[in-house]
Amino acid sequence: MKVLLLGYYGYGNFGDELMRLALEDFFQKFEIQYVTALPKRQSNDTISRFNLFQIMGALYECDMLIYGGGGLLQDVTSLRSFLYYASVIELANMMRKPVVLFGNSLGPTKRWISRFILRQLVKKPDVYLFVRDVVSFRYAKRLNGNTILSADPSVRILRKFEVVPEKRYDLVIVPRNSERIHEYTIFGRKFNKVLVCPSQDTDIHVAKTIATNIGADLFEETHDVAESLKKILSGEFIISERFHPAVVASYFGVPFVSLENSKAQRFFRKYTKRRDFFAREVWEVEERIERIKREPLYLRDVMDKEADESFKQLYRLMLRLKK
Repeated sequence: MKVLLLGYYGYGNFGDELMRLALEDFFQKFEIQYVTALPKRQSNDTISRFNLFQIMGALYECDMLIYGGGGLLQDVTSLRSFLYYASVIELANMMRKPVVLFGNSLGPTKRWISRFILRQLVKKPDVYLFVRDVVSFRYAKRLNGNTILSADPSVRILRKFEVVPEKRYDLVIVPRNSERIHEYTIFGRKFNKVLVCPSQDTDIHVAKTIATNIGADLFEETHDVAESLKKILSGEFIISERFHPAVVASYFGVPFVSLENSKAQRFFRKYTKRRDFFAREVWEVEERIERIKREPLYLRDVMDKEADESFKQLYRLMLRLKK
């Protein structure tokens, strides 16, 4: 059995690289051959995601295409990116290769053409969906019976991280939005030791500015997944504008607030009805800190169980598709 693995890989994005490691660990355990699409070809088991001939060649040699987690099919970040992922699914369909979306979320889509394309993709009989949030599940299930509510793929690799580092920081900030740079100054006064830890390359400039403004430490090695994970977990409290640091916090029971992240709100809806973990504005966080510290969200057991079942279902599906 051989698969083509595609995702937002190779760009120094903490969450996507966690999911990539999880899928690769799964393939290696079950001795499944795989080719990974990256920005540039690096070895015999990788291809350039931008080279049409390499993609076609990999699809021809592989039994199926797997999208390995994340919010790939949305146009809020980029219409061009949405059209890219949609086009590869269409190409696989033309070549009669089944497509598995594993641990993905669907949408949001703000353009009518994106909504139309997404609907047509989801309806395809050779597309199999493991979606990680309830909103995506309800949408996909109406259009395609091959839909399962699944875990986020990253959980598989988080469980291998057994030693939680010493708490060196009172607060870890994972920023994103440049418009709220100066709003973080309130935490420089409230917390003694603060670390600003961007989770992808594009956030480094914002992180540097925040760290300078509040006199915080800065971690810039976004391509080092293991070290990024250690830095995130070195905080007594986490404020994250990115999705996967919030997943990490909930898995290890670290108190956190997810700041203006619709993906996180959709994802955590299946685990908790509490809304105090999610805020739209920075000033809302301050009044919730003590309450969340007293009652943090600790999801390790339920996430492990969900991940085990999701990967078992994926393996059974792959065996069936191979036949």
